[in-house]
Amino acid sequence: MAVNSPRGTSDIFGQDIFYRDFVIDRVRELFKIFNFEEIITPAFEYTEVFSRSIGEATDIVKKEMYTFCDRKGRSLTLRPEGTAAVVRAVIEKKMLDSKSLPLRLFYIGNMFRYERPQKGRMREFWQVGVEALGRKDPLIDAEIIWLLNEIFTRIGFRNLVLNINSMGCGKCREKYTEKLKEYLGEVFNSLCTDCQRRFAENPLRIFDCKIDNCRKIAAKGPKISDFLCGECSDHFMEVRSALTGLSIRYTIADDLVRGFDYYTGTIFEINSKDLESAQNALGGGGRYDNLLSEFGGPDMPAIGFALGLDRTVMLMKELGMQYIPAEKRLKIYILPAAGLDKPYFINILKVLRDAGMTCDIDYGMNSIGAGIKRASKKGFDLALIIGEDEIEKGTVAVKELKSYRQYDLGCKDVVEKIMEITGVK
Repeated sequence: MAVNSPRGTSDIFGQDIFYRDFVIDRVRELFKIFNFEEIITPAFEYTEVFSRSIGEATDIVKKEMYTFCDRKGRSLTLRPEGTAAVVRAVIEKKMLDSKSLPLRLFYIGNMFRYERPQKGRMREFWQVGVEALGRKDPLIDAEIIWLLNEIFTRIGFRNLVLNINSMGCGKCREKYTEKLKEYLGEVFNSLCTDCQRRFAENPLRIFDCKIDNCRKIAAKGPKISDFLCGECSDHFMEVRSALTGLSIRYTIADDLVRGFDYYTGTIFEINSKDLESAQNALGGGGRYDNLLSEFGGPDMPAIGFALGLDRTVMLMKELGMQYIPAEKRLKIYILPAAGLDKPYFINILKVLRDAGMTCDIDYGMNSIGAGIKRASKKGFDLALIIGEDEIEKGTVAVKELKSYRQYDLGCKDVVEKIMEITGVK
């Protein structure tokens, strides 16, 4: 019976691993610079963690979550996003210390949503995210946007657009929603079935519809910027001023919303002009100032973002961008003749690995020639040939696989001699 991976999942190996490692190394480097610490949450939570935070009426909660009951009948859900799980952990573990706020955390993990698989959108996908909890200073908004922008800049992307907007507070949105519903009511029959349902539950989600026509209809309606209260308007103005001071170019996008119920105030998104319009968002986020208190925690504000690791790698490959390889390490393939004294070549293997060299053994060698071909095919730099003669003399035969030059080296100083020959330290 043929066994395949489940639809919407992928096996990650080969060159894709190097791309992922490159991106992860870049974000980890920036997280250190911006003073963020890592948090790792479980891959599944009690379902209420997501249904309460994301919103009972959202497509994610109603259609896309992988929810199941454990053997005691408790409802659990594979995480569809990272923020709610981080907030749960922060409150449960009492991480918020009023003397050292904001609390800066980042995560890297796999998420799960039951969607129709397509390019750039899988059912199991990987996200990198950050959360800054405990402060509402507009400069923190700008700092988080700066960090997201800097990630893609350092990876090497150029053809990007940073969109920002403000969703205001609850009072702003209440007035705006009334006007939006008045407008949408006049074009109700032109909306898709899902958006007709959203009209009653939360018309703001129509801006996030996957159908282009619905988004265009919503974009022609009233703008939330016209309904911001004085406090929200001033906050957003200060965010924009800080971004200008940081020389970060941005576009105010009146039709930008975020699909989860917990977002308030500043929201933002980075899009690639090199991706299809419906799938061009690489990352985004915003404020969620009420979520901590809704989870039973302190009444403190917060802001964060998430970026799609899979989509970032996909775009790098489409644009022909090359990852920068990790620091060069010598790769050495040991070819011991059959029936040899194992402690002899195992000791050499240990000495080389202790020196930080990548080593492997050809356990099934039937001829030196075949072993050397395997070593070359696997990308090794050197082949170490060990036979009866080498054991008798206390040496190893070292063959450079590109030049085919060969040397006889003593076992006692094999590391130093290899470094001398190759020039790699």
